[in-house]
Amino acid sequence: MRNLILPFILLLTFVFSCRENSNDDVLEKKNPSYDVYIAGTENNKACYWKNTIKTELTNGDNINTMDIKVENNDVYVTGVLITNTTDNGIQYFWKNNIRTDVKQYLSIPNNVQYDINSFTINNGDVYFAGYVENPAATNTLDRFELCYWKNGVKTILYKSQYISTVKSILVDGSDVYVSVTKVDNNQNAEKGYYKNTVFNSISTTHLVFNFIKNNNGIHLLIFKNNAYYSFNINSNTETILGGYILPVISGKLISDKLTNDLYMIYNDGGEYYKNTTLVTPNSYQLPYIKDLFVLGNNIYMIKYKFELGYNAKVLINGVASQDISGTFQNGNPYYTGTFNSIYVVEN
Repeated sequence: MRNLILPFILLLTFVFSCRENSNDDVLEKKNPSYDVYIAGTENNKACYWKNTIKTELTNGDNINTMDIKVENNDVYVTGVLITNTTDNGIQYFWKNNIRTDVKQYLSIPNNVQYDINSFTINNGDVYFAGYVENPAATNTLDRFELCYWKNGVKTILYKSQYISTVKSILVDGSDVYVSVTKVDNNQNAEKGYYKNTVFNSISTTHLVFNFIKNNNGIHLLIFKNNAYYSFNINSNTETILGGYILPVISGKLISDKLTNDLYMIYNDGGEYYKNTTLVTPNSYQLPYIKDLFVLGNNIYMIKYKFELGYNAKVLINGVASQDISGTFQNGNPYYTGTFNSIYVVEN
């Protein structure tokens, strides 16, 4: 009998052990962890934080960060000189804390007008978009080139004697989408987007902003008739998000890639939309939303104010996780400490 009991006990131990391991696996899947990246400045120096741990960016003195993206553990940050007084847009970018001068990287000649204002990463390829003046143009009608660059190689989308502007760039497989306001040689402005080198017109009066992609298609944020809409490029359909009468300065569309819900922030306002529902988050006496990222129904947000100085917090589902403050620099419109952009990666 003893010989039968021992194997029975061992069998029970094995079964419970398997159950425990199985439960652990389920818990792991239900409770993923996330890395939260924040780009900003502190003490007049460009930096970023990963889960509140700061990394000072190489040669980042007096540079304000603009955007942060993470792909395959590579961290990309864009920046501009704090004292910049021209409309050159992005002037520097870092990949894993190695700084690159954008003007040199894109082979832009000296003493020309340019504005590189959109940036993205796709499978390790670096994309920029904007306009640049061609000083060697033989025809003044071709003076300004609307372009995007992939790894420093330029693709010209449009030429005109007047400046056309880029709002956003998105890469989907081998296709490159660029939202633009295109100005022809008669000064007529047309809003729309390029898919590769083919222009798709939306309107002469609407405003266009950024692209996002989810399982329902590629969406472009547009503004028309005092309202923001999500325009699904794949289905050619529009969905109203919210209406506004105040002058429109900016807008940003965000997608939760795990749920396909759409979110929208606008004009550095204090509210955001989830699909068509207006949400007013905890203020912490901070009235403005600087940036928003959503993943798995978790809301990651930068809120701030500037009254006799700058104060900002990173909020995760309404709970403050880190904060920063900065003082105003006399003679220059910037603060010594800021939070500017947020990006979240699931482990």
